[in-house]
Amino acid sequence: MAARKTKRRTVQIKRGNKLTSPSWEGWEEWSGEHFHRFKESTRSFYYSNYKSEDIIPAVYKFMEADKKYSADDIKAVKKCPSYVLGTTVPIVCKMLQDGMPDYNKKEAEYWESLAGTSGTMKPSTEFVYRHINDAVERGKKIEDEAKQEEQKQLGEGKVKYVMSIQERIREATSSMCEFIEAALDDFVEGKITDFKDIKPASQLRQLQCKQPHARLIQSHYGPMVQEYNELLNPPTNFKTEQDKDYHQQLKDGYSHYSKKQIKQLYEFMVSIIGACDAIIAESKANRKPRKISKKSPEQLVKKLKYKLSDDKYSVASIEAHKLVGSNCLVVFNGKTRKLGIYYTSIEDPTGTGREGSGLDVKGTTLVRFDEEKSVACTLRKPLEQLQEVKTLNTRRKFENWFEKLTTTPIKMNGRINAETVLLAVY
Repeated sequence: MAARKTKRRTVQIKRGNKLTSPSWEGWEEWSGEHFHRFKESTRSFYYSNYKSEDIIPAVYKFMEADKKYSADDIKAVKKCPSYVLGTTVPIVCKMLQDGMPDYNKKEAEYWESLAGTSGTMKPSTEFVYRHINDAVERGKKIEDEAKQEEQKQLGEGKVKYVMSIQERIREATSSMCEFIEAALDDFVEGKITDFKDIKPASQLRQLQCKQPHARLIQSHYGPMVQEYNELLNPPTNFKTEQDKDYHQQLKDGYSHYSKKQIKQLYEFMVSIIGACDAIIAESKANRKPRKISKKSPEQLVKKLKYKLSDDKYSVASIEAHKLVGSNCLVVFNGKTRKLGIYYTSIEDPTGTGREGSGLDVKGTTLVRFDEEKSVACTLRKPLEQLQEVKTLNTRRKFENWFEKLTTTPIKMNGRINAETVLLAVY
């Protein structure tokens, strides 16, 4: 008998831009079911009638409109093979540009009410961002490989890949965890019945585990502690059916272990987390404090605003940096005619410039002064009295003279302004 001819399947022609895109006008009035069915039929429409090269520009337009992506990111995506983004991502981008909302609450409620669905419906852009970010990363890797190949062809030699600090830490951490994984394998295979002979803290210290390694180890084994704890102390009430289903899956996954074995695994994981906590605490305790550069007196008074001289009362200020570390400062305000004296709260009796003693400056304000002892009095005859102050070259002489003033003393606030003359320091 003659061989029967096989009927060839008709090839579907993709017409691309010759078709009119489905309209999303009035979607706000649609029911959740109608919206969902229209979205699925629209996705099928693009899939059946558009070629990949016709629909992929929708991704580039989406990236151009989104401030998250730069021109370099778009260039990197264009370097990727078509299978990286596939067909669904460009279709979703096209639908979003045609007027489809990113998220429709009515559709989400309808979809979640269907039998066999679990979880919640997410915005469409979550799916798009995830795949575009992956394409950007792959595209940049392709660009780097192309540059390396180009350099190699130009005779510049192969570019040696240099690992980042994070990659080095991850690689070192993986090596440090080998004894933990070996112990877990031996426990599963029945070679050991407990973990009493394994001391995580001492072994990690021997492996020179530091703070960043300990944090990575904690993040890796922390979820296992939570799982074992949930098996040993199962919750009585579940917030959602999904939580209940997860707990049942957890029980099924560890059903080959007895309760005693799960407790041993839990205690072993807790000891690992505790060892990491200890290493992190030791690292913090042994960390050298940041060295604070000491500023010179000239730098401290750089922003201090004061009056260099007062022609009306024939007085002039001393060099401002001399007040730093002094025990007393005499000031005069020409606007209010007040003469005051600042006493330090931490006196340096020997005058050796001991650190942390004497008056200090912070911005335009005096600090480390005694708020109770530091007072000012109004001068009745400022021109004559200030000439007398010029002759008082010691602290004792000035204090004796100041005590004879009959005006009411007021407390000082530490403010030095453009009307303040710095008369003397002691």
